[in-house]
Amino acid sequence: MNRIAFIFGGGVIAAASFVGVSFAHEGEHKEAEAETTTVIGELIDTACFTASDGDAKGEDHAECATKCLGSGIPAGILPEGKGEDDALVMLTNPKPFAPFAAQTIKVEGIVNDERHVIDVKKAYVKDGENWKEIQLDDEHHKKSGGDEKKMDDMKGMDDAHKDHKN
Repeated sequence: MNRIAFIFGGGVIAAASFVGVSFAHEGEHKEAEAETTTVIGELIDTACFTASDGDAKGEDHAECATKCLGSGIPAGILPEGKGEDDALVMLTNPKPFAPFAAQTIKVEGIVNDERHVIDVKKAYVKDGENWKEIQLDDEHHKKSGGDEKKMDDMKGMDDAHKDHKN
């Protein structure tokens, strides 16, 4: 009897694992099918912005936001013409954004409205009448199509990791 319960229980666990993997795999396809969106707005640091109920923004907060972003506090974008509840957390390293705190930025990426995030693919800062690209610097972007040197560096890291595992 115990053996049957063990086999049945193992089968249930295996089936549940398969279903979980299927759903996780399906999520990857959704991201691949998601449409890139462009959002224009103010670059904010999410810690002060959230703690102040949306008051920590603008030129008066630029110096503090620069320090926060430079220390690793997640960056966000407050879309033009939208309220505090519409701010999006940017899924990328915030440090390259620090010099542009409180300025107008343009972000291209995949928006998840439910989670209030944008998976940043490209970002720009307003420079007079033009847009200047902000160079993203995180592992996510290096793996998904950064320049060839960065990709070669990642391959080297993968090889080192394989050697370490053996």
